[in-house]
Parts: sequence; structure tokens; C-alpha cells
Amino acid sequence: MSDAGLYPTATARTAPERIAYRICETGETVTYGELEARSNQVAHLFRRCGLAPGDHVVIVMENNREFFEVCFGADRAGLYYTTVSTRLMAHELAYIIGDCGARLLITSSAFAERASLLAHNTPALEHRYVVGGTLQGYLPLAEALAACPANPIDDEVQGLDMLYSSGTTGRPKGVKWPMPGGKPGELTMLIDLLRRLYAY
Repeated sequence: MSDAGLYPTATARTAPERIAYRICETGETVTYGELEARSNQVAHLFRRCGLAPGDHVVIVMENNREFFEVCFGADRAGLYYTTVSTRLMAHELAYIIGDCGARLLITSSAFAERASLLAHNTPALEHRYVVGGTLQGYLPLAEALAACPANPIDDEVQGLDMLYSSGTTGRPKGVKWPMPGGKPGELTMLIDLLRRLYAY
């Protein structure tokens, strides 16, 4: 598989109706064509929010359709994105959000209580979005994306995930790799590591 094959764009061009993933709990499927279009919309939203390559977003969601769409949207907008454990308490989430300097948070109505506390404990966050319902202090992600085009943004550049340690010996610590630059779908340090270790 080529490096570009690890990214949805390649398959979206050749087999847009092919299933990219299925949510086991609900049976909902997402095709590569849908993933491509929706992740483009997410990238446009990030730009409309003023996020530039190298900025940071945090994602606190259960396994749902939007999760991968947001990750790939950040990937093609050149952003760092941190997916945070949904088991963390509000003060732990607030620490990670502040530590990584996130400008935008996307969460789910499934975590409404913690999300409400975060709205008061993360004043540096400029944008907050929610999926799966409404929540005070958060804008519905679906409504925001509906106003965004499904074509790629003009300045696509590869983003990168930034993971945090479990914090068993103190505060969680972020593992921040250098931004790879280049177009989305090109080989990143993380993908290279996974390929060498697990033939990813």
C-alpha cells in the first residue's frame, strides 16, 4: 500500500462507495466518499474559526461517526489533535486542554456534565462544539458543518495527532512530534513507526 493509500482521499477517488468504517453499536456505515466530503467540511470549519497549521484541537467523544471525520479534518488542516480518554474527570480534561494550548474543543452530549464544567474551567478555549445534541456554551457541530463546502481547503497540509501519557507518575505528558509538513496522506513519523513495528 502506498503512503497515500493510508488516507481517505485515494480510495474516495477510486471507490467512493466502499465502506470506510462501521459503527458496531448502531450499524451505521460511512463510505470513503462520505468521509472525504465530511472531513473537508471539518477542515473548512477549522479555517473559519481562525485555526492555522500548528494550532491545536482537543476531541472528547465516544466511538461515533464524527470522531474520524474530525480527526481527518484536523489531519488535512495541518493541526495537532489530541483525542482524550472519556474516562477522565473534568479537572483532568481541563489540564490537558490548557497544557496543549488547544484553541478548539469538540465533545459529545454523552458527556454533558463534564462538558458543562469545562466551559467554565477552560477560558482560553476560543471555540466549543458538541455532537449528538445541544449543550449550553457549545455550538452544534452538525449545524456549523452544514454551512461548509465539501471540497478540500486551498492550503491543505498534513496535521498530526498528539497523544498524552496516562500520568501514572504525575501529570499526563504530551508527546509532541514535529509537524511533518507536506500534503495530507504523506508519510508521518507515527505512520512510519507503525509500519515498521506492525506492518501497518
